[in-house]
Amino acid sequence: MSKEAVNYQQNYVLKVCVVGNGGVGKTSIVMQYCDGVFRENYIMTIGSNFAVKNLPLPDLNTYVKLQLWDIAGQKHFSFVRPPFYRGASAIIYVFDITRRDSFLDIPNWKTEVERIVSDKPFILIANKTDLADERVVSKKEGETLAKEIGALKYFETSAKEFDNIDEPFLFLTEKMLE
Repeated sequence: MSKEAVNYQQNYVLKVCVVGNGGVGKTSIVMQYCDGVFRENYIMTIGSNFAVKNLPLPDLNTYVKLQLWDIAGQKHFSFVRPPFYRGASAIIYVFDITRRDSFLDIPNWKTEVERIVSDKPFILIANKTDLADERVVSKKEGETLAKEIGALKYFETSAKEFDNIDEPFLFLTEKMLE
């Protein structure tokens, strides 16, 4: 633990899996949240990427180390994904507002994850709001799907523009601590 974590009454390590189709921006969201970095070039995740975000929560007298597991979204990696879900404290489902297939596949992702871990808090993120002119999934559709699948909350983000990136993670962290 870091020195600042020692000063808090409670310290937690929480694993969060970030899942969704390939190319929806999972890696970009995680990189923006953890490092404030956005890369224009898409690099396919193989298996999973792992990142850590240290999150002091002074109002709760708590220090959280978030372990973010960015899981490969391509179908040909489906056989390697299940072990990465084990031990998850929460799940973030992500789709791309410009790709209806990524939106329609969210219930399949939920089914896949829940075969390994169930009854974990989860949220739904619609990414790439910077591409509003190419949008094919409306905010209302996203909100409706979030309700249908039982998500705690629905968020819209732009990893490219660092728009609404911190809020989903903070919200989910607070829910995990309740």
